[in-house]
Amino acid sequence: MNTAIRTVVALFAIAAAGSAPAQTVRVLTNESDPAAVAYYNNAIRAFQAQNPGITVELEAVDSDARLRKIAASLNARTMPEIFKINTEERAEFVRRGFLQPLDDLVTEIGEADYVAGALTRINGRVYDLPYALNQFGILCYRRDVLQAASLSAPKTWDDMLAVAKATTSGDNFGFIMPAVEGRLTSIFLAQLMWSAGGTFFDGDLNVTFDNPGTVAALGFLRSAAQYSPRGISSYSWGDMVNVYLTGRIVQNLYAPRVIETAARIKRDILENTGCSAMPNGPANVGVTFVSPNNLALSTPAVGGRNTDAARRFMRFLLTGERLRDFAMLVYPHMIPPLRSVQQDVIRSAPGNVIGANLAQVSYAIDNGLNFESEAGARFVDGRVVRSGVDNPFIGPIIARNIPAQVVQRVVLRGEDPARAAAWGAEEMRKLVADLKRSR
Repeated sequence: MNTAIRTVVALFAIAAAGSAPAQTVRVLTNESDPAAVAYYNNAIRAFQAQNPGITVELEAVDSDARLRKIAASLNARTMPEIFKINTEERAEFVRRGFLQPLDDLVTEIGEADYVAGALTRINGRVYDLPYALNQFGILCYRRDVLQAASLSAPKTWDDMLAVAKATTSGDNFGFIMPAVEGRLTSIFLAQLMWSAGGTFFDGDLNVTFDNPGTVAALGFLRSAAQYSPRGISSYSWGDMVNVYLTGRIVQNLYAPRVIETAARIKRDILENTGCSAMPNGPANVGVTFVSPNNLALSTPAVGGRNTDAARRFMRFLLTGERLRDFAMLVYPHMIPPLRSVQQDVIRSAPGNVIGANLAQVSYAIDNGLNFESEAGARFVDGRVVRSGVDNPFIGPIIARNIPAQVVQRVVLRGEDPARAAAWGAEEMRKLVADLKRSR
């Protein structure tokens, strides 16, 4: 090819590239705190610098607003290309054609690098990818208070109640729990129910909520509420951290965000806080709620556009230093789903700020379940054995706060645990029957 022809070809290529329409990728997240928004904006700027033909628009809302936004967008067929999805929503969204498969991204990232349980398949396909894993079942306790009372770190439910009783006095409380009509209360009940050997559903997707494990969990909560602050009827995510950091709470069964927040703003509380794995329940197991924080890609049928650009941004966001940097925002609360990135985070973490033992407890997620994966699970020799059944019915049950209402009936209204569990099971069965009829 002579010089003149090469010049013409080059000019044509430049003109063609310049005339390519800009592509916009909309992203909806519930990571709405200022640090997370800053992280997203930095990642977007870096991505756009590498991909000048793509613009990324971020919308960050809280968890409740996320659900409302998705419902409205699905109805209007204006879904953002990339959005945060809860695990219990996945099966129904796939069935209704809202999600695009992401197996190609799994292959590009490397499936072997994902930790066990990070990926879920429906009919052999992956439809969402995690950017972090959380667990909600580590026990933080005031080590100084326990030492002063000659008490040991709790290892069982009975231990927790004994500590709560011994350390509740005046405006100081031995325990804290959520009892708001919301998702956190359902999570709190679920991990206790599992630790008592119960599940919401069996492996054939029959409702089994009115089981002895549920009754035992509700009985524990009824007892623990005696040693908790009076405001638990409104306690949700932030309260479980903020009230503990007042220094008036001795035991907090919650997420590692307690540790991270104390490290930033309450060093005196952190220095007197110990952490341990979920204490064993009646089934001789401590089961935590492990929640993958996942992103999904919407289909054109519900408003998703610019699929190739959206896939490119997802891969950029869910690998390497972006995954590491997000985990470091609230270390050790956000657990990277990739083994390689976990190792990078541990190497980068400021060990003098948060002790290694606290981080190790936070990262121990092998004995965990979530709403979608719990159907038919068994608890053998202190370990969780999953059935491998994905539950398409649990999402509406959680969205309607049925487990949380059951907790309120017992803790706030004084209803008998067995009666409340039976009411909850009946509500779930009616809802499942309605869902089956609508299919």
